[in-house]
Amino acid sequence: MLSLLYHINGLRFRNVYLYSRSLQQPKYQMLKKVIEQVPEMKVEFCDAHEDVVPPEQMPPNTVVIFDDVACEKQQDPMRAFFSMGRHSNVDSFYLGQSYARIPKQLVRDNANVVMLFNQDLPNLRHVYDEQVAPDMTWAEFQKLCRDCWKKDKYGYVVIDRDSPVDGGRYRCGLDQDIRQQQHERHCGEDKKGNRRTE
Repeated sequence: MLSLLYHINGLRFRNVYLYSRSLQQPKYQMLKKVIEQVPEMKVEFCDAHEDVVPPEQMPPNTVVIFDDVACEKQQDPMRAFFSMGRHSNVDSFYLGQSYARIPKQLVRDNANVVMLFNQDLPNLRHVYDEQVAPDMTWAEFQKLCRDCWKKDKYGYVVIDRDSPVDGGRYRCGLDQDIRQQQHERHCGEDKKGNRRTE
């Protein structure tokens, strides 16, 4: 998540609002220190669901991060952001260890982007069935994920549901368009698999 905030091709934002039961994590303390050094930016932390500010009261250009909340029974604050946040110019992120534990209605169904770190097969299959099946086979998706995850200890696959299949929908990290590279490699070979030199 931090790479998405810090990366040159990452998010554009003015405010960060973090809701988590584990705010003491060093990465969040570092995020707070970094953002507090920029006078025109604001960061707020919250650890109780009743204190979560509703999306319509958030300032525009805000990133809201929900971390370690999948086991909480009260998911209404998160659902509100995934159904109404974009209308208030708020980008919402739901971080979870298990894709299947993230609420399907209003969270998974409304997510524009899914970022996958190394997953077990049952969770990966959920992602495939819900997000990927029309675009490639199960075996192709598994290989795509393995290839991304082995490149870097913290490597991840990005599924951008708003992008075309051969134009950025599947990326390794933020920058590497996987399907476009596969397409270019495929177009550069003849039927016997030899590279064309035109």
